Amino acid sequence: MPFDRALMASLVLSLATAILVVIGLSRVRPDLYQMLTAWVFQFKVATMALLACGGIVLVRACGIPGQSVRLTQALLPGAVLLLAGVLFDDTGYPLLGENQFSVPFCVGIIVAASLPGLMAILAGLRHGIPTRPVYAGALSGVLSGSLAALVYTIACLNDGPSFVAVWYVVAISITAAIGAIAGRYILAW
Repeated sequence: MPFDRALMASLVLSLATAILVVIGLSRVRPDLYQMLTAWVFQFKVATMALLACGGIVLVRACGIPGQSVRLTQALLPGAVLLLAGVLFDDTGYPLLGENQFSVPFCVGIIVAASLPGLMAILAGLRHGIPTRPVYAGALSGVLSGSLAALVYTIACLNDGPSFVAVWYVVAISITAAIGAIAGRYILAW
């Protein structure tokens, strides 16, 4: 299978499995319809979508020898929006969420929802020629973590931009670390 087609299939599979895991482990927030127009919800969706788009560009570049995209260029739009959200966060929502279980629940579900996608993306990358397996694995983790976090927005009741900037990014970072370890073995020639 050509690399681009394999990568596209892995992205679809990653998104589909993230939806199944999020809905299976959590539930869609009861006020989702009302929240669709709230800027805090749109902020979560926009930042995670921007990070996922940057991840797609980076992972694709990892599978094509000689092609390079700077990490900062690809992830900068999402990072800038996250930073702006933190700097201008006047919501008063707590950094640790609504209750004592908010952080472990949020981080845990995002990581769990990202793992099947991570494996799919790594399998898709095997159709390319990744020359730096650890780096490609880490970026696969960033991509699958961002997609899982994007899907998790339909369930997460913690809408504060600071909560999203810290805890969603922690979950994505954990997935990136897992991806780096897995990439070392799965993507090795």
